[in-house]
Amino acid sequence: GYLLLKILRLTTTELTVDLVALANLTKMIESVEGQTHVVLAPTHRSLFDFLVLSFVCFSMPELGIPLPYICAADDFARIPIIGFLSRCAKAFFVKRGIGRADPELKNQVERLKEQNKDAFEGTCFEVFIEGKRSRDRLFVAPKTGFLRCLLSTEGNHVIL
Repeated sequence: GYLLLKILRLTTTELTVDLVALANLTKMIESVEGQTHVVLAPTHRSLFDFLVLSFVCFSMPELGIPLPYICAADDFARIPIIGFLSRCAKAFFVKRGIGRADPELKNQVERLKEQNKDAFEGTCFEVFIEGKRSRDRLFVAPKTGFLRCLLSTEGNHVIL
């Protein structure tokens, strides 16, 4: 957390997090019967986006949102500092744009869910539906592969 705070202070002037929406997420989870898996789907504007949301979950345990597993493109694994930080922040890497169901991804998601099956709050995933970072601050057309993968696995899912 300390290193990320230092990096954010050096590289950003403002950071906005919708805490009300995150607080409402816990209410939605409680309203669903059985174990519920959370999918956090923020917009992707910078290279630090995936670390910021994990940091918010870590630094505000009163929200009741467990640290998410970050679904990141395999390109991130090869970026020297970002790849290391993302692995430390529970990232798993997927191949983008293969155009069909990826059995390897399904197995990986099921394995992560199985690791957390005894946890009351279920598994938390973070995914950027846009698939890539928006360099012009406009929204990018969503990619649905990860969501289709989640549908093919068992359990209840709440998406924010």
